[in-house]
Amino acid sequence: MHSRWRIYICVSFLVVLGMHGCHTPPAQKSMTVMKPRESATIPEKSHERVEPYIVSRLDRYFVRDWKYIVIHHSASASGSAVEFDRFHREKRGWENGLGYHFVIGNGNGTPDGEIEIGNRWVNQINGAHAGVEEYNHYGIGICLVGNFNESSPTAAQMASLSVLTEYLQNRCHIPSENVIMHRHCRQTDCPGRNFPYYKLLANTYRY
Repeated sequence: MHSRWRIYICVSFLVVLGMHGCHTPPAQKSMTVMKPRESATIPEKSHERVEPYIVSRLDRYFVRDWKYIVIHHSASASGSAVEFDRFHREKRGWENGLGYHFVIGNGNGTPDGEIEIGNRWVNQINGAHAGVEEYNHYGIGICLVGNFNESSPTAAQMASLSVLTEYLQNRCHIPSENVIMHRHCRQTDCPGRNFPYYKLLANTYRY
């Protein structure tokens, strides 16, 4: 997993909440940017600081009975947790907004490899990402920005995903067989035919 360390991770705590599936809006040229409540950046060369940083930021939250990690793509070329949250609230009328627990940027909307933490993780509430009650209630939803039917995740996205997945497996006692793609629990292409699922599994924590 040495490649995962060649990243910087900026974790933003956003007041964002609810979604049902992977459709996200086209990128907009102008938007109102929500200020994160807390953020920090790890220098790219400070590899040894990456994992302790993830732990220090995420360990502060009590965790409930999670059983799965469900991987999604946004099916859009760009985006961020703020954009997705606004779309879900305003266009879909979902009171809780963003349904993912985490969003990982691709450099178009947020920095490449940035992990954004949604309010559903902060408050440990159900996701709305899977379209299936079992996986919404027990599944941690992680969305990578991008359309992976047309392209592939960036190296930084995959590195961040590996770090985050390993942390969540260890913290929540989730076995590798429960690290799944959205299409494993519902009829959908998500997270796209170019998503390197088995590469991710090769780097997962063998709990």
